[in-house]
Amino acid sequence: MNFAPRLLLPLALGLSMSTLPAQDPVEAPPWWRVQDDVTVSLYWSFDTPFAPGTFPPPTLAVAPQWYNPAVTQGVITGNLRYLPNLAGRVGVLGVQPAGAPQTAVLDLTVDNDPYPDWIKIFWFQFDALEGSTGDIKVAIEQDLAKYKRSGVTITTTPLPGGWEQVTVEAQLIPQPDDEGIDWTFLENGAAIGIDNLYVNSKCVKPGADEKGGALGAVDGAIFDLGVQAPGRTFQGIAVTEGPAPLFQRTYWISTQAQLPGGFHEVLQLNQLGTPVGTTFLPDTLISAPGGIKDLAIETVPITSTTSQQFVYALVDRRPSGGDVVIQALSSNGSLATARNLTLLGFPSLAQVPTARVGGLAFDPSGDRGNGSFWVTATNAGGQGLAIEFLRPLSTPGFGQLNDTRPIPAECVGLGYDAVLGYFYGFSRATRPSPNGPVEVNGFEWSGYDFQLTGVQFCGDLLLTNVGGPRGGRAAGLDVYRRRVAPGQTSELRIACLVEASPVAGQTRQYLYELSAPYRFGWSQVGRCGMRGGAPFLGSTTFEVTLSGVPDALFGLCYLGFSNTLWNGAALPLPLASIGLLESSLSISPDVSSALLTPSATGEFVLPVPLPTTATLGYSEVFFQWFLLDPTVPGFLVGSQAGKTVLYP
Repeated sequence: MNFAPRLLLPLALGLSMSTLPAQDPVEAPPWWRVQDDVTVSLYWSFDTPFAPGTFPPPTLAVAPQWYNPAVTQGVITGNLRYLPNLAGRVGVLGVQPAGAPQTAVLDLTVDNDPYPDWIKIFWFQFDALEGSTGDIKVAIEQDLAKYKRSGVTITTTPLPGGWEQVTVEAQLIPQPDDEGIDWTFLENGAAIGIDNLYVNSKCVKPGADEKGGALGAVDGAIFDLGVQAPGRTFQGIAVTEGPAPLFQRTYWISTQAQLPGGFHEVLQLNQLGTPVGTTFLPDTLISAPGGIKDLAIETVPITSTTSQQFVYALVDRRPSGGDVVIQALSSNGSLATARNLTLLGFPSLAQVPTARVGGLAFDPSGDRGNGSFWVTATNAGGQGLAIEFLRPLSTPGFGQLNDTRPIPAECVGLGYDAVLGYFYGFSRATRPSPNGPVEVNGFEWSGYDFQLTGVQFCGDLLLTNVGGPRGGRAAGLDVYRRRVAPGQTSELRIACLVEASPVAGQTRQYLYELSAPYRFGWSQVGRCGMRGGAPFLGSTTFEVTLSGVPDALFGLCYLGFSNTLWNGAALPLPLASIGLLESSLSISPDVSSALLTPSATGEFVLPVPLPTTATLGYSEVFFQWFLLDPTVPGFLVGSQAGKTVLYP
């Protein structure tokens, strides 16, 4: 995405591996070191000596013009200072033994941006050495007069030499004037300290994911493309929106040429599904037999209030002796050839057949804000791949292979949510379910660590598909956030393209949108998740999870059937009046689990055997955890919530 080099294509494709420079964390936010108007990235190595009682300036600072380094200051209390060596590290911030137990404090303030009432995604990471007798505690400062801390997660990873890596992520709502982090060092007989401190913050526009429809619920009309544009074969989809105040949507859908010498097309449909424009691309069934595989959107800021959009089309010319290329269109439908890319180093036909190339997504924070493209494919061995290509300024017109990640096979559609940093894929691989095979399989993976999150969804399984899998077969996907007012966005939406047979022997294609995302709500702690597959009726493997809560001792998970109303009260419902100062009730607490203990450090898991009752198909269900945590005021705290439909 934006820090390089990353792990490149597997050795099976004949490429090598590289290591990260020290000033780049291994699992950074996607927008780490991006230079724009809303992002700050700071790094402290502590390698250079600094005077006792002082805190050094960052080793690395990538920030907007408004950033004031004089505001970013650390205030030290106690015997916390530069240590030249500690447990195999050169240069750390720590406390040396003084013959008696001692406490030291670091209060770090980081300059914030001037966007009032937005949401701040705040992330920091450091290495810590506590030893067997010491303790290092960390917290994001609380200031309820200005903001609340939401979705706070804390994870730790063991490192060599007794060190561990601590990562903290949160949303601050609305964003504070400045961010603050407090460390408390408790030394009791052996030196303790921290090293390699990374701090990153990004401001995003408000309005997203406080409640919204359940993941997988069909939102709006289902368009039969055989009626809207008969005689065509559709493959890829992308979505743009027009100017205020209406923000009219345009669906861009790629279509195969109907004759060998004819040109592939990109068709524009308005939000009523009516064709309103066609662009012919310079490829035919001869030069690109597989057609236009998928589409993606880039939005290029022009001023603080205006932007220009481009539509990108993925074309595989390898069968005719060419390359895999990305062709660009302007939002008016004209070709924008100056933005075309030839993807250098794309796997050969023997490694990735043309029929196995699928989705395309654009990541605006990739390559430190220059943008990068992700292409999905399935190799000859059946392994799904997501491959990243940069567009270096030094070689315009050529995309440089930078990274690859394993994903589910046969991913034919791909989208990226740049607000929170998650990818969404759409696979047509056959997956079993308690009620029959499914080939419209959605999945999510993180733009932080490029791992599958466990969140899964399906296309519309009620769509008629005579003689085939329920709901048809995946053909394309895009994700976007609808704009509801200038400068504001709403919940995520997933635009799906599928093929199905309304009657035997006839294949038609359909376009519809699904509600998303799974996680929602602005309570204080944890990241709500799922695992064990999509929530099919009759499933015995589906589980609801909570992670990033290392201090929680016990937990209850509530299942509800609404996230808008409970006992006549509108949801979300702030719980400060009963002592949960930064928590909200996001769901109707209709059913409670038993009292649970952590399944692992910082994690809770609730198995949810789902009934087989057919009438519950497409019911919306919601999940939220409440925890006993001695580190929060009042000891009780609410979590982020989750929302999904139950699939028949």
